[in-house]
Amino acid sequence: MKLEVVHETRYRYTGLIAETVMEVRLRPMDGNGQRCVKFDLDVSSGLEPRAYRDGYGNNVHYFNLVRPHARLNVISRSVVETGLDPDADPGEELVKDFLRFRPQDVPGVRELASRHPIEDRASGPAVERALDELTLTINRDFAYDRAVTNVYSAVDDVLALRAGVCQDFAHLFIAVARAMGVSARYVSGYIHDPRERGVMGASHAWGEAWVPNKGWVGYDATIPFASPSTTYALRSAAITPMRPRREASSSAPPLGP
Repeated sequence: MKLEVVHETRYRYTGLIAETVMEVRLRPMDGNGQRCVKFDLDVSSGLEPRAYRDGYGNNVHYFNLVRPHARLNVISRSVVETGLDPDADPGEELVKDFLRFRPQDVPGVRELASRHPIEDRASGPAVERALDELTLTINRDFAYDRAVTNVYSAVDDVLALRAGVCQDFAHLFIAVARAMGVSARYVSGYIHDPRERGVMGASHAWGEAWVPNKGWVGYDATIPFASPSTTYALRSAAITPMRPRREASSSAPPLGP
């Protein structure tokens, strides 16, 4: 499947500011079952961003606007092919890095992990079964509510409120997966609803976990019946600490009734 994605961010300031220094991670990643076949980045004021790849494989563009300005537009246009074969070398030598930030003594995380034991951590099917069940548990036991959390909310807040949005559920999934001994990472990107004519109006967040003999597999507790490997376009991935201070909000609503 090929997905065309347009991501537009507009900044408006109450007065002139002297300078903007910015990094953006908007070009979809190659690998893990997808390939970016076309990408354009347009920044207002005629700026020409430069690019590099960070330590997690994300494509980063950066620029510096040094004259006074009161507005700034950043527009990316991507064409992404999804549903491709898994990577021949998914990077197993780095996977232990994603266990570096483990939950400490958080009762709610420990309780969820104990409810989803993995019979054999070396068995891909056993790991997938436990993570599938965890994903369904989060979706069932936590309410989707945009009004209760913000970009500074941590896993402790989500556990106390029993509610949140996609980024909260992604962080909760990651924390529990790591407590289960499974490497997991936070990813963000876009989701395509085949019932609609376009992608959703907001970027989305979900989790990925390392499954033996398979590599990174997507798990979305917000929309558990969706398939991240075929209908999602992955934009960036990162290790995330237990009490994250997250970037821009990403609150795509659940699909369906």
